[in-house]
Amino acid sequence: MEIQLEEIDDGVHVLRADGGINGDNAEQLIDDVVKVIDRGARKIIVDCSDLKVISSAGLATLLMLHSRGRTHGAEVKVAAVNGIVAQVLQITRLNVVLSIHPDVNRAKLAFRED
Repeated sequence: MEIQLEEIDDGVHVLRADGGINGDNAEQLIDDVVKVIDRGARKIIVDCSDLKVISSAGLATLLMLHSRGRTHGAEVKVAAVNGIVAQVLQITRLNVVLSIHPDVNRAKLAFRED
C-alpha cells in the first residue's frame, strides 16, 4: 500500500490509499494521517478508489483514524470504497460508524454541510 497526499482544496486534505491495508502497512497509514493532523489539518478524506484489499488490521486502522481524528479535533471521511472492501465494511457494520461517501467530491460536500 502506498499513501499519497493527493490534494489540498479549501482546507480539505485528500490522501489516496492504493493497494491494500493490512498488518504490514496499517501503522504507516495511521502515521501519515496523524502527521497531516499534527500539521493542522482538520478535514481529511481517505480516497479508497484504488484500495483492493483490507484485512482485519485494516478495518481496525480505519476505525482508529476515525477515533484519533475526533480526539485531535479533525474529521476523517472515507471516500470511493468499492468492491470487496465495501462488502467487508457492510458485513462488519463499520459503514455505520465511519463517515463513508461514494466519491471524493461528495465527501468534500459533506464537510460543507457539517
